[in-house]
Amino acid sequence: MKRPSRLPVSPDADRRQAGVTLVELFIVLLIVSLVAAGAAQLLGASWDSQQTVTGQNEVQRRAQLATDTVVDSLRGAAGVQFGEPSQVTCFFADGNTLTYYLADGELRRDTYDAATGGSVVGDVVCRDVTHLAFGYYRREGIAWVEAVSASLSESLLVSVTASEWKYEATQTSLVKFRNKA
Repeated sequence: MKRPSRLPVSPDADRRQAGVTLVELFIVLLIVSLVAAGAAQLLGASWDSQQTVTGQNEVQRRAQLATDTVVDSLRGAAGVQFGEPSQVTCFFADGNTLTYYLADGELRRDTYDAATGGSVVGDVVCRDVTHLAFGYYRREGIAWVEAVSASLSESLLVSVTASEWKYEATQTSLVKFRNKA
């Protein structure tokens, strides 16, 4: 039986198939580097976006918490004893008073307990507050209108702006006094 003959192969053909050239290696390295640089840019942008959302959410949460604290504590008030655009003192039927104001970038609260005669001054409710505003309203028919004076108000509009670094958030809420005298 006759064996199949082999075609003669040149010595150059074996050498070309044995590996990759330096040029091919550099091209592959360049492509991998470009893909890695693109992925790094994408991850960096994603990280920055996540940090922005997290920072804004934290400031929003803080402003909401401060506003809710003020609203919840004043809801049972009988009325406003003293009020101006950036400070309010409300009184309660039992003789207690609560004062909210802005000092040194902090929302603060002063309380007076009529039963014990004790006071707490400067209790910090929220830090990094840049703006605090109160609006005084009363009911006229079916509409709420701005009260002529704070003592005539039936409700209180509370607005708190919190900020940190480059983020800022404002929360506003209306308190209707439940025990208006």
